[in-house]
Amino acid sequence: MAILPKTLAPTALIRTAARCALGTACVAGWMALATAAEAQADVKNDPAPVLPPTVTDVKPGDLIPVEPAPQDPVVTAPAPPPETAPSTQPADTVIVSPAPDLAAGLMAALDSLGATFAPNETTAFAQTLATGLPDGVTGDTIGHLLYLRRHFDRGAWFFGQGALADPGDAAALSNFAALMAMTYQDAGPAAPDTWLPAAYAAARAADALSPDTAAILNNLGNLARMAGDLDTAVAAGRRATEIAPDEPLYWTNLARSLNAAGDSDGAAAALARAHLLEPNGLALLETLPALPGARASYGQALQTQCNVNFRCQEICPRSIIGGLMSVTCEIENSSAQIACTEGRPYPTSYRCEEDLPEYGILIPGLNSGFSLAWPGFSVHVLVQGDGRVDVRVEGGISAGPLGGYLRADGHFSPSNGASFDNIGGGVRVNILPTSPANQLASDLGHPPIHIEAESLGGQPPQINLETYNAGLVSF
Repeated sequence: MAILPKTLAPTALIRTAARCALGTACVAGWMALATAAEAQADVKNDPAPVLPPTVTDVKPGDLIPVEPAPQDPVVTAPAPPPETAPSTQPADTVIVSPAPDLAAGLMAALDSLGATFAPNETTAFAQTLATGLPDGVTGDTIGHLLYLRRHFDRGAWFFGQGALADPGDAAALSNFAALMAMTYQDAGPAAPDTWLPAAYAAARAADALSPDTAAILNNLGNLARMAGDLDTAVAAGRRATEIAPDEPLYWTNLARSLNAAGDSDGAAAALARAHLLEPNGLALLETLPALPGARASYGQALQTQCNVNFRCQEICPRSIIGGLMSVTCEIENSSAQIACTEGRPYPTSYRCEEDLPEYGILIPGLNSGFSLAWPGFSVHVLVQGDGRVDVRVEGGISAGPLGGYLRADGHFSPSNGASFDNIGGGVRVNILPTSPANQLASDLGHPPIHIEAESLGGQPPQINLETYNAGLVSF
């Protein structure tokens, strides 16, 4: 899966890409962008595509067919023989003739694609590639940056140029196929006839070069479905799920292909597998409405597949408060199980734990921990139901109504070891008249009514009006 390294996509660079003017003026912008990218890191493109998070697929690295508008003309497959099930060809399917020679098809598609750009823009881009980019930066680099800004047509142009320059670059071919298909769908009826055949030919060529790359197979399956080659679509989708069985996106795309081929039960089984892997994933949630014929079988599969278990008795603290929390946990578990069997989004876990006190103390039995306090120092210890231990330590001094303190939280678990957070401190001013009881409360860090300036975890200071450390007003 080709994912742009983080060092190559800082906000400043992406904004530079978005503001880049068209035509000749754009060359300087892209060159500056490429130079900055070179200064940050070397580029390495993985042999699989990067694709935009859209309504049907949500993971970079995969093509997502976009349903055309109802008014878009669609050429469907020929009617099947009488003994077969009626055709369920999806609305995003267009039958294309066998692709011409790959290079010729790419060139024709790029020429017609460039004709949709601003005058002289393709000439400026071509000059940029011909004069050379900084070391470590290629046309694919710019293609990835354009993809991030959802400039699919220009991204396809750069990937296509890379594929022409190196026909053995499977990543460039697959990326070109993916973005060319997106551009084709965005153009609607105005799209030239050369675009989809060229994209499909590039997807097949990428698969031939790298036959066991799941993301490339997934793209091939989606292109084949768009082109009406449903046998290839199903075969590529199955192979992608065999190579990467834990990727729910590939299962939802396989479901689309199976549904298009008339196998609604198979589509339902693929959807159920995606549900098992990521029940609240956007790919699944967006695919379900697109496949109404598979919903009945999908619902039946969920009846036996759903087994939501929050493990409430294991994760909730052993205390009176923890017992009350476990009741709520069990109620939420039951609601989640019902939602799962109905195919609705549902939570897969529950946070059943006590929090360290901002004010007051922990009482053993009532809480799953204890507190120790002396004038100028306090410590609070909680033991959660899963064995984790949370500790808060605070120490400071006070003089009359004024007091200062430092505070830190610590956490320990057998699996993750120790960690610390919420390190900081503050100053408190007690606004009640001085009295022995008032002074003792201040020494223990709990003035009855006070104004506090506090900064924790590196955050900006915050001014609070509090009573016994319970916030009333914050500034």
